[in-house]
Amino acid sequence: MTRARGILVGVLAAVALLAATVVLAPRATTRYAVEASASPAPAELATDGTGDGLPHSTAHPSSAAAADDLTRGLSRNVVLRSTMIAEKDFSYCSNGPVDDPPAEVRRVVFVVHGNDRRPCGMAGAVLAGATDAQREQTLVVAPRFASAEDTKDRAKELYWTFSGWSQGDPSVNPGAQISSYAVLDELIRRVGHRSVVVAGFSGGGQFVNRFAAGSASQPDRFVIANPSSYLYFTPARPGTPPEEVARCPGYNDYRYGLNQLNPYMAASGPKGLTERYGKRKVVYLLGDRDRDPRSSSMDKSCGANVEGPNRLERGQRYWAYLPSVYGPEIRTRQQLHLVPGVAHDAVGMFTAAPARQALLG
Repeated sequence: MTRARGILVGVLAAVALLAATVVLAPRATTRYAVEASASPAPAELATDGTGDGLPHSTAHPSSAAAADDLTRGLSRNVVLRSTMIAEKDFSYCSNGPVDDPPAEVRRVVFVVHGNDRRPCGMAGAVLAGATDAQREQTLVVAPRFASAEDTKDRAKELYWTFSGWSQGDPSVNPGAQISSYAVLDELIRRVGHRSVVVAGFSGGGQFVNRFAAGSASQPDRFVIANPSSYLYFTPARPGTPPEEVARCPGYNDYRYGLNQLNPYMAASGPKGLTERYGKRKVVYLLGDRDRDPRSSSMDKSCGANVEGPNRLERGQRYWAYLPSVYGPEIRTRQQLHLVPGVAHDAVGMFTAAPARQALLG
């Protein structure tokens, strides 16, 4: 009995030691830490073609990131930061401050999240494709366009409706309100006369497509990856039978067309929006497997459905449509790249060769 009791005590001690090791061991992280949103939708976290392909669990920003700086002054980790815009708190995730970028920064990549609102995941996806030399000179900034459920203090923070942020609607916080597009305009202004790229994936791709038409800012390039829908500049929806279009009376209202514009877009008007977009340098990235018509994270409203049955088809139709508005010369300013083997996956899209060239080249 004494021997058995001794064995039991030894086993319990070993179990306790193992438990302590698990609790005390530091969490392994990727080189670029990312942070999940407060309440991500399951579809946005999936890697089966419906989500963004970003990690499910991640490290939170810590003081260790500040000590892990590159020689040139940028952090090796992307961390959640805050600034003031329109006298409200606004969060963004980056490898350096947007208000006072290191002098060595030559390029700034603004990358916009999808409906999951996980900015650190997007910033990490961009940096995952960068070389060491590019990291030393590239500031990656992922704005966080919060919804009401994300905010801790609604009186002090900017936030938008679930879909309003991606189409440039005004914030809905108490007090002064500001378009999500005007927020990005302000961030671009703050980085000065550096080379600027504006990119977005999924809902962020929808944001960038409309922002490119409505904003007076002058980034060097826009990168649009796997959005659910696009802004059309005429009532035409090539590839969709007229009777199907007729069953959707509001199909040409904004965010899909130029009717019923919100205040930010109305400031340019239909003609101004059309002319500006035709002058933009745009790179479209489409995953050739992002073609699930039942994707739970895809816009299935009638306005989106008349653009095509899935994200891949919608992107290809839009690309074919643009010369009908701008003539064949649009191909000298805008490019389309299919990314083979990738579905609705931000990391897969932004680390592909054409994305690396568009974002960092």
